[in-house]
Amino acid sequence: MTLAALVFEGLVAALLLVAVISCWRVDRRLSALKKGQDGVQSSVIALNEATDRARASLAALERATTLSGKELEARVAEARKLTDELSLITGKADRTADSLANRPRTAPRRRAADFFPEGAGSRVINDLKDVR
Repeated sequence: MTLAALVFEGLVAALLLVAVISCWRVDRRLSALKKGQDGVQSSVIALNEATDRARASLAALERATTLSGKELEARVAEARKLTDELSLITGKADRTADSLANRPRTAPRRRAADFFPEGAGSRVINDLKDVR
């Protein structure tokens, strides 16, 4: 073997050694990436399950909101009817109060003594207070 062949083979051997070291480092990085990918894969699965649960919760919330909305609508309609009825009643009461306030008084106010014999009025009033 000549010196040139020996140098050439030494150079090839050095390049092979560099290639082996590079392949070993790439293999380590790929292994680390694969292990990390397993973690990412489990994270994606967990995220997918959480998304499914959120969708189910949103559907249940929508159903509950619809039912509550219908119930609230019925209550508002009932409240409007009662408000209208109360407006009519208060309007009639106002008109009655106005007519009573505007009518002339013809008879003087009577006292309990006018209806009961002397001394009996206070006894009846006391009895009524006791009943109350």
